[in-house]
Amino acid sequence: MGDIGARIEESKNWFEKAAEHIPGYKGYKEKELRREADKLQRVYVAERLEAARRRLEDLVLDITRTGDLKLLSFIDTDNRKLRTVKDRVLYADYGYAGLFDTVKVDEEILDQLYQFDAQLQEESRGMEELVGALSAGSPSLRSDLEILDHKIDALAELFTTREYLITGVGR
Repeated sequence: MGDIGARIEESKNWFEKAAEHIPGYKGYKEKELRREADKLQRVYVAERLEAARRRLEDLVLDITRTGDLKLLSFIDTDNRKLRTVKDRVLYADYGYAGLFDTVKVDEEILDQLYQFDAQLQEESRGMEELVGALSAGSPSLRSDLEILDHKIDALAELFTTREYLITGVGR
């Protein structure tokens, strides 16, 4: 996906570049750009998780065609977990703090959020690849599903840490 911050910086028009010379505006705008980069990263992660979830649904169809229905409950559980994590990522706070909000998010925390989201990107791509490698005819499908389950739980825990960074409280 590349460096989102650099891509956002390149896309500034002449007015935005000129406005950076107004006292106080540059710091405000940099925070907004960080928040936008954070949001874009989370959308990317959610898309990867949704793609993995859809592949799990395809796996369910393959398994039902073979007649071996024992693993469907494992897949259903992983599917629901993936959907939950995807929704948490997609609809999470992205570092916005208004003037009178109780929880303030400073630049250091925004930098940490960016790092968390970059790690979430890596993990979500790996999750998509893992689900893509699952096969209904594989003799190790059950153990592969257990690995997937652990990876989903680890991703959810990573995201809980991210939420704690913003609010000071976790789930």
